[in-house]
Amino acid sequence: MSETDQSEMQGMLTRWQTLKKQAEDGELRMDTDIGTALAAHATRMRDQLDTMVTNATRLAFLSGFGELESAKALQGKFAQKANNGEDSAVKRLKQSIDIVSLMKDTYELAIGKIAESDQSAADKLAGLRMGDS
Repeated sequence: MSETDQSEMQGMLTRWQTLKKQAEDGELRMDTDIGTALAAHATRMRDQLDTMVTNATRLAFLSGFGELESAKALQGKFAQKANNGEDSAVKRLKQSIDIVSLMKDTYELAIGKIAESDQSAADKLAGLRMGDS
C-alpha cells in the first residue's frame, strides 16, 4: 500500500473513531430510520468484505508458474500480495472491515442516543402531566 493510501485509511479510521466518540457522548444524533438503514448497509458491506478476505486468502496458493526460479519468485510475490505481505489485499480488506465496523457502531450509538433522548423527554412530559392532575 502506498504511503498516501495508508494515510487515507488511517485518516478514515481516525475520523470514524471521533464520530463514534461523539455518538457515545450524545453529541452525534441521527434519525432512527436513517441510522437503522445505514447500520444495515454497513453490515452488508462487512459481509461482502468478509467474503473478499476469504477469496483473497485463497490466492496465497497460486500454481501454474512453472519450475524456473524466476517463476517461483514471481509466484511468491503474487502470494504475498494476496495474503501475509505488508501490502497484501487481505491486510487492506481487514482495515476496511475495521472502518465499516466503526461506522455500524457509530450509527447504532447515534440512533440509541435519540431513543434515550426521546424517552427522557417523554418521561419528563409524563411527570409534568402527573403534577398537573
